[in-house]
Amino acid sequence: MRKNKLGKTDMVVTHLSFGGIKLHKNMPDKAENIVSKALDLGINYVDTARCYGDSEVLIGAVMKNRRSECYLSSKSIRRSKEESAEDVNISLKNLNTDMIDLYYCHDISREQHYEKIMSDSGTLPALKEAQKAGKIRYIGFSTHRADLAMKAIDSGEFDAIMLSINLFDQEFIKDVVPYARKAGIGIVGMKPLAGGAFQHPQVALRYSLAQDIDAQLVGISHISEIEEDFEIADNFKSLTDEEMKKLEDEAKELGKDFCRQCGYCLPCTVDIEIPKVFLYERYAKRYWIGDYAKEQYALLEVKADECTECGKCEERCPYELPIIEKLKSAHELLK
Repeated sequence: MRKNKLGKTDMVVTHLSFGGIKLHKNMPDKAENIVSKALDLGINYVDTARCYGDSEVLIGAVMKNRRSECYLSSKSIRRSKEESAEDVNISLKNLNTDMIDLYYCHDISREQHYEKIMSDSGTLPALKEAQKAGKIRYIGFSTHRADLAMKAIDSGEFDAIMLSINLFDQEFIKDVVPYARKAGIGIVGMKPLAGGAFQHPQVALRYSLAQDIDAQLVGISHISEIEEDFEIADNFKSLTDEEMKKLEDEAKELGKDFCRQCGYCLPCTVDIEIPKVFLYERYAKRYWIGDYAKEQYALLEVKADECTECGKCEERCPYELPIIEKLKSAHELLK
């Protein structure tokens, strides 16, 4: 498979790389086996985050014996210097390593988050100290906002940037990617399937891999998925006009106002499983399995109509979705 130098770092990463967001203890295919399979295939960049549940620990179990085979990255979603420093130490322990190659300021998608992490009491100083101490090698920045990505690049403080790379996020592809490339900053793609929204995932992945990025992360739930994705990347083919039209038609149908299933809106103050509600709504609207969607919705302990409209979820959503109103319409469809 093609490998690319990650910006000005000395990391040479596989074009298709492993995203640990979907890993958890109760997977049908054991999480450790999935990570091991990725390494067996030659994938050499593995990404995770402190807020990805058990992901760091599960990856760390594999790193006990295979740390030398890959580059590791993790992320802190905390904003203060003290908490971010604590996260780095926890990540090191969880991942069974004494050094993490790349550590990101995670999901900087609001102006106030950017200002906080860049301040003397924020995440960036903590990561610089960790870098000086040899705990991490490079510092990254992940975001869902193109304007903040530009600010991060202009700051000169970051070695790599993580962006959503799919047909919906054209601002990143058309504006941020060439800007980062010119600045010599490593470019890591996430969300190639837009949170599972595309009905033709293989085509969507090929679209993302065709962009001018160094690594495209894929979240994996089954061994068969990493095998299929590896095959796509290893024998890459550009999209045909027909395939491109298929993706564009899907994008028009979805619009911009849809849930990417990132889960950053959680926890809900009354325990509504917000991403699941929107997933079942998608099943009913786009996959023509309305009866199944309603059955699954009925099994949720807390229904969407129990929303208290506190607004906490909307504050957290990196895509600034009108979650409260969307929950109301989803409940009407699924009840």
